[in-house]
Amino acid sequence: MDLFKKHECEACGKKFRKVEELMQHQQIAHEQKLYVCKECNIGFEGMEQMRDHAKKFHSYNNRVKEEKRRKRADH
Repeated sequence: MDLFKKHECEACGKKFRKVEELMQHQQIAHEQKLYVCKECNIGFEGMEQMRDHAKKFHSYNNRVKEEKRRKRADH
């Protein structure tokens, strides 16, 4: 038993010496996503991935382009 492992994973009970090790474990072992899109609640491991997603799927310009495409397809 290691008395220095004081950071415990709430999901599985595994203990770690450093909080950084716990966070890395949670991300990998339990697929915890730290960044969540406010528009659709999809989780991402990094902020850059979330920003790229938001630009691609939720930006105003993309919505306008999509509306124009739909109008052309209806005619």
